[in-house]
Amino acid sequence: KIEPLMQDDNIEDISCDGVGLPVFVFHRDPRLGSIETNIVFNDPEELDSFIIKLAQLAGKSVSVAEPLVNGTLPDGTRLQATLATDIARRGSNFTLRKFMKEPLTPIHLLRLGTVDERVLAYIWMAVDYGRSILISGGTASGKTTMLNVLSLFIRPEKKIISIEDTAEIVLPHEHWVSMIARVPISTGKTGEIDLFQLLVESLRQRPDYIIVGEVRGSEAYVLFQQMATGHPSFATIHAENIDKLIDRLTTPPISLPKGLIGSLDIVIFMQRMRYKDKFVRRITEIDEIIGFPQDSEKPIYNKVFSWNPYKDSFEIGECSVVLKKIAQSTGLSEKEIIEEFQRRVAILKWMNENNIVNFKDVYTIINAYYAMPNRVLALISG
Repeated sequence: KIEPLMQDDNIEDISCDGVGLPVFVFHRDPRLGSIETNIVFNDPEELDSFIIKLAQLAGKSVSVAEPLVNGTLPDGTRLQATLATDIARRGSNFTLRKFMKEPLTPIHLLRLGTVDERVLAYIWMAVDYGRSILISGGTASGKTTMLNVLSLFIRPEKKIISIEDTAEIVLPHEHWVSMIARVPISTGKTGEIDLFQLLVESLRQRPDYIIVGEVRGSEAYVLFQQMATGHPSFATIHAENIDKLIDRLTTPPISLPKGLIGSLDIVIFMQRMRYKDKFVRRITEIDEIIGFPQDSEKPIYNKVFSWNPYKDSFEIGECSVVLKKIAQSTGLSEKEIIEEFQRRVAILKWMNENNIVNFKDVYTIINAYYAMPNRVLALISG
């Protein structure tokens, strides 16, 4: 029934809210957003059977006794479903979050207006020079997409370990280990392997970068300890601003000490919103964490970029502490760091202007710059 929707790459979400209700889709075209379709599951048995089939495709079991199911379909689509009417008054329901066959690149985000070249060049510098980054925002704000995009900037020889509940991160790097948490194979905790265990195990593999799909529990403590010891780490979290982020990090189930939060370098805040009659995703703010005094309720932070909704543009705030630290750790002057930043802005502009958008092509240019910077700079200037 929904096969045409599954085959349409322009559809982001497919959701059925119950028996006799129309299936809705969320379109990637920012002008369209949520759309009602003419597809309806009128027969409760048909919808129940469809939920069971989806669960089986995801390698999960679902029943009246255990009516909730979360998983990933073979094509990477994320599944959340509820069976029968015990906890869903309107009947069985499901939501399918589709992912593009080829991940978005930094140039895609430029064209969508999610970022500009200066913001991307700053992120590129931060990733390349081993800063730890947390991407924060609400549901469907583009956090995982941004996580994937910034990971493209990691040098090809670096060892990467990604840890997720469901497989969403896609990288072209050969030196990459992808680890997925496992749910219990029977009642209780038998066979369960959670993010905490995977993160602990990953530390024995000498990673250069650790990527966690989403932090929401005890695994955050291990992750932030790694940040504190100088291991670059990236992750996403659900929080819409700095106050809510600190609340999430310092209260159960995460409960991080303030001192560890100070080991984080950068927070990227993202938001999905309706803007001028279309749905858009924007980086709304980038903050650098400078420290977290024990006698304070808030960290000391530096706002380096912010989105101006009146102009739909990105404004530079205070001077970057992160770039100053990079200069100090590399022996470069601040002038040389700014020049390097400007070179990367130019490369991103050149790729955009020359329609270099493809996942592999963008990765090739980034790696070429790492290996032969002068040749790439000659190419873009010539």
